[in-house]
Amino acid sequence: MYPPTDEDGFLAFARSLHTQRLWEIIKDAERVSEIVQHRFPTSVLRHYERLPSFPEGLLVIGDAISSFNPVYGQGMSSAALQVRVLQELLKDRAEDSRSLQGLALVFFAKAAEVIATPWALAAASDFAYPKTTGERPPNAAEEGARYFAALDALQAQDIAVQRLLSDVLNLVKPLSALYEEPLRSRVLARQAVD
Repeated sequence: MYPPTDEDGFLAFARSLHTQRLWEIIKDAERVSEIVQHRFPTSVLRHYERLPSFPEGLLVIGDAISSFNPVYGQGMSSAALQVRVLQELLKDRAEDSRSLQGLALVFFAKAAEVIATPWALAAASDFAYPKTTGERPPNAAEEGARYFAALDALQAQDIAVQRLLSDVLNLVKPLSALYEEPLRSRVLARQAVD
């Protein structure tokens, strides 16, 4: 359910939430602009890396390749990492005095690697909601949810695991870091207890 955009309706909606904290904060606040809604219709991942060819002199980057539900806050980070990949490719080609011929396809393959972590995290989180539409991953989603629940319990007790999880969620480290040993064994042991 979305909040109404009129002031009385918005305040009534805020008051109806499971906690009244938001309503308490805004009930006497001075509104400085109109109330607007932002609805994010869908996350999008376009697989340019699968194309056999791409027009020379053109490149697609950022939201044109992948756009995420903004609640996860990873769209700008993903785009920035794509820019870093492009910078490295351009630097390598400049140092070798190579042309830009075929740059897009090389870039798209490397950009797909960058996008893999935020896409997996966002898609898995979105598919936790039954009303989410789209091609659902096979049973691996349920297994992944159990793994992340155990990982979450573990990170609440171990600052090193908490830092690693934060690094992955903030795209500093790849998702695969959460499945490396000895962490994987610790998470699986935690799953067996829960």
